[in-house]
Amino acid sequence: MQENGWSNTTKLVVVLILIVIGGWVLVTFSEALPSIIIAVLLAYLLTPPTNWIVRRTGLPRGLAVGLIYLILLVLIILLPVLLSPSIASIASSVQFDVAAITALADNVRNMEIALGPVELKVGEVLLQSAAGLQQLLSSFGSQALLSVINVLSSLFWVAFVIVVTFWLVKDSYKLENWFFEHLPKPYRRDISHLLHELDLIWGSFFKGTLVLAIIVGTLVGLSMWILGIQHVLLLAIFAGFMEFIPSIGPTLGALLATIVAFLGGSSWIPLENWAVAILVLAIYTAIFQFEQVYLYPRIVGRRVNLHPGIVFVGAILGAVKFGLLGVLLAAPVLASARVLGRYVLRRLSDQEPFPEKDETIAAAIRWRGMLRGEPVAAVLFDLDGTLAETDDYIVRAIMAKLGPINRLFPNNDAENYIRRWVMRLEPVAAWMLARLDDVDLDDDAFKTVRRIRTLLGYKKTSDLQPVAGAQATLQELRTRYRLGLVTTRDRHSTQRFLNQHGLTDLFDVIIAREDVRRLKPHPEPVLKAAETLGVDPAQCVMVGDTLADIRSARAAGAASVGVLTGFGAKENLSEADVIVDSVNDLPQWL
Repeated sequence: MQENGWSNTTKLVVVLILIVIGGWVLVTFSEALPSIIIAVLLAYLLTPPTNWIVRRTGLPRGLAVGLIYLILLVLIILLPVLLSPSIASIASSVQFDVAAITALADNVRNMEIALGPVELKVGEVLLQSAAGLQQLLSSFGSQALLSVINVLSSLFWVAFVIVVTFWLVKDSYKLENWFFEHLPKPYRRDISHLLHELDLIWGSFFKGTLVLAIIVGTLVGLSMWILGIQHVLLLAIFAGFMEFIPSIGPTLGALLATIVAFLGGSSWIPLENWAVAILVLAIYTAIFQFEQVYLYPRIVGRRVNLHPGIVFVGAILGAVKFGLLGVLLAAPVLASARVLGRYVLRRLSDQEPFPEKDETIAAAIRWRGMLRGEPVAAVLFDLDGTLAETDDYIVRAIMAKLGPINRLFPNNDAENYIRRWVMRLEPVAAWMLARLDDVDLDDDAFKTVRRIRTLLGYKKTSDLQPVAGAQATLQELRTRYRLGLVTTRDRHSTQRFLNQHGLTDLFDVIIAREDVRRLKPHPEPVLKAAETLGVDPAQCVMVGDTLADIRSARAAGAASVGVLTGFGAKENLSEADVIVDSVNDLPQWL
């Protein structure tokens, strides 16, 4: 223990001060809290489809998020366009007999009510009530400016949610890395397991509820179409959306369908409208009973399965405090509170906090290496600049070609700029080669690339030398993990390098240029290596010296390690989970 370490009293005082400051921040900025919660939830929902797009297309995360936003915008625009005719038709179906209403109003106005010795003329009471209502409405006119301010405030918070959600989705992995890196080591296992449990709860809720919404919406649409009820699309979509509101939502869906059936009847069933409405209500009741008894336990699962009474009470309390947001999130919040409460109680009673580990989690904990809270099963390596010292020759060759032009750069040194340009051009070159491959011109392109490399002084494969100490490091890592090589070089030259330096037997898989259709930063090479090794991409670590290596790993869902023996400087590889000086530093992380 350090001599200048804080005493327990000092630590307690600091913790109390931080709690007070945190409480003050929550109270002061409480207005922003609902918007922040919505942004976090949207980020949680949008991260999986963003990861899927990045994994399938190799797009940068920012562009992938922008594409998701565009799709959502199109859906938001299309939905009212598709449903507005049905809504207008339902509104026009409600017809009133004006003459009957006028006669009824005259009778009511002339009516007198005797309450003991007091007689009330309904007409006078109505006139006084109308005067009071007019005065109340006139006061609303003076609130026009306040209404405009409220609209502008709402637009501001909508923009706030959109921007915060974008950055949370785009940099979610950075936040995850930062969080785990700053956690004290004794707490990492518990926190990792708790986050896994909470992710299962919220994932089961959102994904399961979405599946339920699709199934219930489809069942409602089919059944209403068979019965000949009007506005089938509106009823199906509304019933699906109502699945996200526990207890209350299905009732609202059934109420709307009953009203539509009562107003419009059936197109072929020879029954009165009221009888058709009762039939529709019975079918809705059967559908939702089938959902609660059979679908919900199987789709949403036991992790979110709470007693309906508890969910109802939670929804009401949530509505009082947070409005519609509290109703929507009642079930997962209560399920999360159950997990956290169980953990705290077991810790307080000195029991094992996670007595019921899933077999997959228990197996994962046995892995010796962990990055981002995930177990590591395989380590994949780039070749040039990572295991072989080659890339600096290109930089020096370009600097030599520039000659006096180097003086135009700050400090008469163009090296950092050349590195940055080469790193930025690499993904563009990979994309162009993939397009050329589509038209069978990639062989000619690679021949041209080889000529350019020769002119720049790029070393031939026979002249390549391994990074000092790399062989010993690979031998050590091989005792713990499966190893793979993922390179943009052709298989023949790659195999020649490995054979020349006795490295061939250290790798379980080699993914060369010929083995894939798209090169890094596309995720295909990493996914191909993981598939060949028979491991999940999330249990792989890609080690490379360029941003293309890091982004390829990120797009495939793998962890990434940046090494500084090639093109990449520290600031260029900031997206990596870990940055090391060379591959020889890997054992201390793995």
